[in-house]
Amino acid sequence: MKNIFLIGGILTLIFNTIAGLVLSSYHSMNWIIGDVSILFTTILIVALYSKYMENAFKAAFSFLFLIAGFIRFLICFFIPPQIQNNWLVLVVFGLLFFELLIFVFGVVLKKK
Repeated sequence: MKNIFLIGGILTLIFNTIAGLVLSSYHSMNWIIGDVSILFTTILIVALYSKYMENAFKAAFSFLFLIAGFIRFLICFFIPPQIQNNWLVLVVFGLLFFELLIFVFGVVLKKK
């Protein structure tokens, strides 16, 4: 199952990178943050399936990570090109850190 997520994440990352290089209206900051978002989601899901968690955790966390990753990716389209005073960048990275916190919380719960 983790191979499906890994291949899907890599293909999505390649497509987003090609779109960022080809389309002039797709600002470089947007596609780089989009690539980071895709990469982070893929790594979290693959790490989730490599840990020995119960299937309920894997299913719930996979769904949560995929939905949050898709929301982050959509937000990346609307991020203004400047980095200063950019609330959407904070939202994207806030979601990233929230997902990481949930992942760590799930790993800690499994150990108990």
